[in-house]
Amino acid sequence: MDTGKKHPLLVYRLRYRRYRGLYFIVAIVLFALYGALHLLPPETWATVPWINDLDWLLLPVGAGVLLYAVFRLLAASIPYVQCSERNIKIQAPLYQVVFSYKRVRETRPNTLFHMFEKSKLSRGARNFVLSDQYGGHTAVVIEMNSWPMSVRVMRFWLGNLVFSADKRALVLWVEEWMTLNRELSDFKDRWREREHERKRQAQIGAPSANLYQEVTQPQSQKKKKKK
Repeated sequence: MDTGKKHPLLVYRLRYRRYRGLYFIVAIVLFALYGALHLLPPETWATVPWINDLDWLLLPVGAGVLLYAVFRLLAASIPYVQCSERNIKIQAPLYQVVFSYKRVRETRPNTLFHMFEKSKLSRGARNFVLSDQYGGHTAVVIEMNSWPMSVRVMRFWLGNLVFSADKRALVLWVEEWMTLNRELSDFKDRWREREHERKRQAQIGAPSANLYQEVTQPQSQKKKKKK
């Protein structure tokens, strides 16, 4: 099956890369402190005796922070959007959704400033996509006729920044937005041509089937009369 390019989704890449190094540093500090409590003599901690009470907490917290840092590392590289002959696929860090071309109404480019409303975004999201650094970036907007499932469910797995403020469109923020927009138009046009050809073939086949019934039916009636 013919497919287009896998376009990394910047909304995930840039978001999960933020503060990624900080989480690794925190995990290393916690592990180092846990090791110091067990390797250094007890006199070292005479001025801070309460730290020994946190011994049991340092290791699990450090492991949790490290796992979260690794997750952010992977989550920044996994997500992408890709066009194919049948549908549009969005791969998120933990979820995948496909959208048939029959649900697509139109595609157009637009800036992030015009696709999101401040009042409907969290403070962190506002400071991210609506900042002076990224707000002017162009995204591919796909206006939808319908959704394959509940928007609430998809927003839970994909996040709010993949949907427009009115929940009627997908907002695909990629580096090569012109290439993605062209691929969407090309694949959708090919899908329409196949659907038109399929319907035409179905219409051609229907009269021939009716003609076969008209020819065979009188013959079967004649046999019944002879009996």
